[in-house]
Amino acid sequence: MNKRRILIVGRESGETSTLAGFLRDEPYEIVTAENGQQGLEIVRNQKIDLAVVEACVRDMAGTTLLKGVQKEEICTVMLLVTRFGKLNSSGRSNGVYTVSAFDRPIAKDTFLASISKCLPMPDTWEHRVDSFLEHNYGNPELKFEDVERHFRFSRTYGYRMFKQHLGESFSVRLRKIRLAKAEDALKNTSASVSEVAYLCGFASLSTFSKVFKAKVGKNPTTYRRNWKLGQI
Repeated sequence: MNKRRILIVGRESGETSTLAGFLRDEPYEIVTAENGQQGLEIVRNQKIDLAVVEACVRDMAGTTLLKGVQKEEICTVMLLVTRFGKLNSSGRSNGVYTVSAFDRPIAKDTFLASISKCLPMPDTWEHRVDSFLEHNYGNPELKFEDVERHFRFSRTYGYRMFKQHLGESFSVRLRKIRLAKAEDALKNTSASVSEVAYLCGFASLSTFSKVFKAKVGKNPTTYRRNWKLGQI
């Protein structure tokens, strides 16, 4: 399993190094940013599971960075470090959390406990999406709008979630599931090729044959025959 990634955006390089040092022996991948703008660019373009952000960093306040993450609907949990520890710790907006606030100096044990508590469970979102697709792949009319309605998120947020957590688009993910189901049906059922295509959500037999051959190098009929002959 890939390590979850933590971004640390600090006001001073020494403090950033201290926080990174706390995590040196933990099972995380650490990324650092020198200022708020650089931090925002990182969360825009990389999959960051948790961002530890100084409430006041060079060229952009931590709260402004949080607002940028919320506005762009970037799925990154935020842990803010403040001098006074008075930030709201219960806010949630579009999948972005203001989780906690710390006074300085920060105790290592307290910091690590909060990191553990704040990080989302790995692959939870991926599991939920795959579960939805597993239950609906047979619907040839299934569209991204159906995913939006089911999970109650905007299209921009949904696109970003697929990119960050699945590494591929909705259509690619759905096609992979349909092809896997079709391959299994060709091996283990007596349904005709056209029936398999329909049951697995393909709008037409020609489309099914084309994408199946592109994946396995054989059309469905040849694939089934070779499977029965033990040639696959």
